[in-house]
Amino acid sequence: MMKRSVLRAELDCADRMSSDHMNSHITEVYDRHVEIVYRVCFSILGNSQDAEDAVQTVFVKFMESKKSFIDIEHEKAWLIVTAKNQCFDFHRKWWKKKVVDYDLNTVGWLGTDSFEYSDLEEKLRKLPATHRLILYLHYYEGYKLIEIADMLDMNINTVKTRIRSAKKRLKLEIGDDYRG
Repeated sequence: MMKRSVLRAELDCADRMSSDHMNSHITEVYDRHVEIVYRVCFSILGNSQDAEDAVQTVFVKFMESKKSFIDIEHEKAWLIVTAKNQCFDFHRKWWKKKVVDYDLNTVGWLGTDSFEYSDLEEKLRKLPATHRLILYLHYYEGYKLIEIADMLDMNINTVKTRIRSAKKRLKLEIGDDYRG
């Protein structure tokens, strides 16, 4: 009987160590990717409260998934795609269809003091969510168009068309005042 309780104590200790390791891993992943997941969610949803809710849900899904990743970039891509899907699911909710609430001062899109970006942020919010997301991933996060196409499961030509369309719409909205 004694051997069994010693074995049980060893198993309990191993479970705790495994749990501590898992918590440490989740914390590392969260710290490493929370900002980009938040920015993706904010770029689609348009306000900080909804973006924070979506980020929380994305990381809960991460904790519940038993997915193993090839490397940190694969992990990041999975979180971005999960964030995008979560945000689009959020938009489908019936109670959100009539709510429009943008928090223009929370996230700076380009982070430069040389130009007042509040007008640009407002114009970006007029774009469809997928266009905003593609612009964000390409210009802010530095992903190549082919990487965005793979990440969002789109044809590369669709990504090119959407980025071209978004830039054209922004140019019409901004006019000749901005030369950046």
